[in-house]
Amino acid sequence: MLYDRFRPHYPQELVAFLRERIDPDSGQAVADIAAGTGIFTEQIAQWGNTVFVVEPNASMRRLAHRRLAGFKNCIFVDGTAESTGLPDQSVDMVVSAQAFHWFDLTKTKAEFKRIGRDSLLVAVVWNLRNTDSLFEQEYESLVRTYGVDYLSVSQRRMATEEVLTFFAPTAPEYRIFEHADFLGFTALRGRMLSYSFMPDETSPVYEEMLEAVAALFDRHQENGKVRLSYQTRLFIGGI
Repeated sequence: MLYDRFRPHYPQELVAFLRERIDPDSGQAVADIAAGTGIFTEQIAQWGNTVFVVEPNASMRRLAHRRLAGFKNCIFVDGTAESTGLPDQSVDMVVSAQAFHWFDLTKTKAEFKRIGRDSLLVAVVWNLRNTDSLFEQEYESLVRTYGVDYLSVSQRRMATEEVLTFFAPTAPEYRIFEHADFLGFTALRGRMLSYSFMPDETSPVYEEMLEAVAALFDRHQENGKVRLSYQTRLFIGGI
C-alpha cells in the first residue's frame, strides 16, 4: 500500500516530548486511535508501554500488524474513536495522528473519558505540508491541479476552534515541530500517489500527472533529492 510505504513519519522531537509525559516503567498504557498502518504507533511503541492499536479498517490493521510485529507490547483492536472496544479506565494517554478531524467529537470525548484513567492526557497530531520554497509551492500547485476533491478534503482538516472546544473547559498545550523529508523521485511519486484524492491508474489524466511530477522533480532536484518540509502541530491536554 502506497500510504504505508510513502507517508511521512513524525519528528523525533515530538515523540520525545510525548514520552516525557508518560512513565515507561509504571505500567501506564497508551491508545493510538485510528492508528492506520501504524506509522506513528511504531514510534511510540518503542517506549515499551502497552499500546492499544485501535483501527477499524481491516486492511490497514493487517499492515499495522506487519509493521509492528516486533513489538510484543502492541495490542490490536478493531474499534473506532467513538467506540474503541477498550475496557473502562484502561488508558493513561490517548494519541491520534492525522485522523482526529474524522471523529464525532461529542461521542469521542465521552468514549475517551470512559477509557481514561485519572489524569488522562489526549494528544492530537497533524502533519501539515509547508509551501515555503519554490519547489513546495509548485508541488502544492500540482496536487491542487490533479487532486480529485482536494479542496473539500483539505478543508475537512480540523479547525483550531473545534479542537479547543473538544478540550474545554481546560485549554490544551499547543506546540509546533518542524521537520523535512529528502525524497528521491520514487519516494516523491509515491508520496503524491498516497493521497486519497489523487487520480489512480484508471484516470485519463494519470499519465499526464506522472509526467508533471517527473518534470517537477527534474527542475528542483539536487543530488537526486528534493526537500519536502512539514509543520507538525500538537495539541495535548486533559479532558
